[in-house]
Amino acid sequence: MKALLQFFAISLILIAITACSPTLHSMGAAALPSPVVHRATSDSAVSGVELTASGFWAHNGDADNIKDMNAGGGNFSATYRLGKVFFVNAAVGGFGGSLKFSCDEDADCNDIVTFTNSEKQKTYSINGSDDYNEWLRTSQGRQTYDFMNLQERLLLGIDANLGKYIILGVAAGVQAFQGSGDYEDYREELGELGYIDNADDKIDFGMVSAWWIGIRFGKNGKYGNFSIEFDNMYKGTIDEWTSNRKYTYAHPTGFFGGVTEGDLMSFGVFAGKQFVF
Repeated sequence: MKALLQFFAISLILIAITACSPTLHSMGAAALPSPVVHRATSDSAVSGVELTASGFWAHNGDADNIKDMNAGGGNFSATYRLGKVFFVNAAVGGFGGSLKFSCDEDADCNDIVTFTNSEKQKTYSINGSDDYNEWLRTSQGRQTYDFMNLQERLLLGIDANLGKYIILGVAAGVQAFQGSGDYEDYREELGELGYIDNADDKIDFGMVSAWWIGIRFGKNGKYGNFSIEFDNMYKGTIDEWTSNRKYTYAHPTGFFGGVTEGDLMSFGVFAGKQFVF
């Protein structure tokens, strides 16, 4: 009877582990690198159109089950401001690069469950995803793979000024993306084999949100402004959501630049220009 119960216990452990595969994303599921750019001054209440163009470079050393990721691309966005506070923003961008498949230290494929047979005093160690680990040790698993992605995002929100110096805002909307390249193909194949859990398809979309806080330098932003923006993409389960943070300085002439950190793109730099009509 004890042997039978032990057999069922081991079986349940194996089933639980099999269900916990490492999660991989399409690179397009990263939050759009383009920041929300604010009015140059705090006293403007005129409705109008703003266009921005920016470029970026991003890197990921070893996180989110990928490593040695380097990518570059550009983004264009158009913002229509309805009076002093409300706005609509539409952005589109594209980027490409290369990466290697990996498994983070915190990922499920490195989880080891230990089961002890008290009767025989023998310990069994079972890895959460041996197949994926074995594949990573093959020549294919060690290769570098290319990828390309297009992203589109639509936001509705408020961008308010608290007095003459503080910027505060929030927005919500949807982001879509389309991916291609060897990385996407192999990610799809590994998912079909059950080695990994694909959080999204090559062509997919999800709801997004953004909020930010900033400060203007000088009266009405005479010397520019600095803001911190927090972006989230709500796709899949809560463990599969992606996010990033953007730290942006914008000059009254419309030039802006900054750095970003977050999921899939753990570090990046960007720069661009805003045009007001």
